[in-house]
Amino acid sequence: MVAGLAAGPLISELWEHRRVCSKNYDSVEAALASFDVLDAAPTGAAPTGERDRGCTDTDDHHATISRSYRLPGQHGSPKDVESFYQDLALRNDWTLLPTEGSADEPRCMVKEVEGAEVSLNLWFDPESEDTFEVSASTWPC
Repeated sequence: MVAGLAAGPLISELWEHRRVCSKNYDSVEAALASFDVLDAAPTGAAPTGERDRGCTDTDDHHATISRSYRLPGQHGSPKDVESFYQDLALRNDWTLLPTEGSADEPRCMVKEVEGAEVSLNLWFDPESEDTFEVSASTWPC
């Protein structure tokens, strides 16, 4: 009986995490509904697998949907990839926020959907210059 009572708050917390993550996934999916930027890639880029979904932060419940690509060096630089996604995002109702830090930092792209701000992010693998990930997330810029 005591074990059941002790597990109650944990189960409640897990249920709440799942509920909030589901709502946040809905916001990310809505941001991608008109044009799924995660399926778009620069010329020469090839997906390295299926989409990933994550909502691992049990405090803030931020949801992320991402896709990784491989872009052989002769097809473009990280700046070319950033430019590709910025142009694509702007044509599809995303907003480019100003950079607060260095001018070399990628600029943040956001879309307001159902009262939530969804950000579009790029990450370049420091171990493999020809691999990058594009993600849409409820994580703030």
